[in-house]
Amino acid sequence: MQAALETSLTENQIGFCIKDKSKQVLYQNDVCTGICGFLQNQTCAIGCMELYENDDTQQWKENGSCVYKNTYVHEQFYDVTVLVSDAQLITFLQPLKVNHQQAIAFYQNKGLSEKELKVITHVIQNFSNEAIYQSLNISKATLKTHLNNIYRKVREQGEEPKYIPHQRR
Repeated sequence: MQAALETSLTENQIGFCIKDKSKQVLYQNDVCTGICGFLQNQTCAIGCMELYENDDTQQWKENGSCVYKNTYVHEQFYDVTVLVSDAQLITFLQPLKVNHQQAIAFYQNKGLSEKELKVITHVIQNFSNEAIYQSLNISKATLKTHLNNIYRKVREQGEEPKYIPHQRR
């Protein structure tokens, strides 16, 4: 069973790490080592542990699960899951590079302008509206116009907009 789990995680390029309650790394698979570096027997305070430590939204932070969807850590986007028990923290880093490429490809043949493609790329990557208009040096109103145009163009082709994460305002 353990070998099957390890094989499945590796084949899907999912980083996997087990830490004790003091955040000392007890085990990490090769994918995790490639993402975070070799941290065996060291205390980890980066990436997923930084997310977890700074998360004040969890009701029972010391036991349960924390999920951070479409999150930028280690210079890439991942879905990060932290499972917490009385003795250990288990983390999974699922890369989203392929998902983002597929989502962007969906919009590339929808007749969007260059600026609209930049906007939807930021949306797919879960940037907040404020981060998008600041990054692209546009106003809030212009961002709203671009988003409405994107959704209208997609719907005119008989499709619904896809790959849109819940947007943070």
